[in-house]
Amino acid sequence: MAKKQWLGGLCGILTGVCWGISGVFSQYLYGATGMTSQWFVAVRLACSGLLMMLWVLWKKQEELVALLQHRKHLARAIITGVLGTMLFQMTFYGTVAYSNAGTATIFQYLCPVLVMGYVCLRDRRIPKCVEVICMAMAVLGIFLISTHGNIHSLVLTPKALILGLACAFFMMLCTVLPEKLYEYYSTLTITAVSLLSGGVVAMLWVRPWTLAVHFQMISLTCLVLAIACGSVLAYVVYGVAIKMIGASKASLFSCSEIVCAAVLSVVFLHSAFGWWDLAGCVLIVATVFLNNRKTMSGE
Repeated sequence: MAKKQWLGGLCGILTGVCWGISGVFSQYLYGATGMTSQWFVAVRLACSGLLMMLWVLWKKQEELVALLQHRKHLARAIITGVLGTMLFQMTFYGTVAYSNAGTATIFQYLCPVLVMGYVCLRDRRIPKCVEVICMAMAVLGIFLISTHGNIHSLVLTPKALILGLACAFFMMLCTVLPEKLYEYYSTLTITAVSLLSGGVVAMLWVRPWTLAVHFQMISLTCLVLAIACGSVLAYVVYGVAIKMIGASKASLFSCSEIVCAAVLSVVFLHSAFGWWDLAGCVLIVATVFLNNRKTMSGE
């Protein structure tokens, strides 16, 4: 049992590292190739969606057929792909472009607080004391990151701040939209359909084949690794982590993404990340642990 917990935790950490590497690679590619964040997202979604769909056809063919035959479920999966997956990745990598991978990742972890607020509205109940504390900590964390403690100045560009907040909102949609679908289908099937549908819409919207992007061997390698690490490998190891230690603990260990993205962007891309950013980061990550305090205590 102890070995299983250890391996599950390691897979959760590796998931965060994969996501963090993908974000840093995208930040590098923007400067090295002239690609836009929209180009990157469209290609990334389409490629990862195709790979995941091939996997589903191999592993979950009957389940995919059942989904395709159920119009309402299929429509919900496609909506998740467009309003959730595509717009989340567009705003996340847009935040990377206007700030850096570490900052974008911190904004992403506002999602649990937004989900918490959504649940309170859905259930028509007043937030619990710990939920109010989490919301206050999240607001303070974003304030510190965007102003560095000075209410009269904005360190982040308005675009970075707006895209960062939008990123958290659309990630919340990724979480709540497919919730009922998981009662009937595996996460693998829903993820594949969402990625592919989001990728198709993104390709038609962005039309990356019309944009000039200049690749060299190193930048092409980074693009392939960003797709492989951030989508396929991350999904595989995260699935293993959930199976071994459960979704709540897996999500805690995947917080390694923030550390990985921040360290790599500072060391290799020389991005700015000061004490105010660190303080805001700690406050936001702390909300994740407060939300999962029962999981941490083993209850």
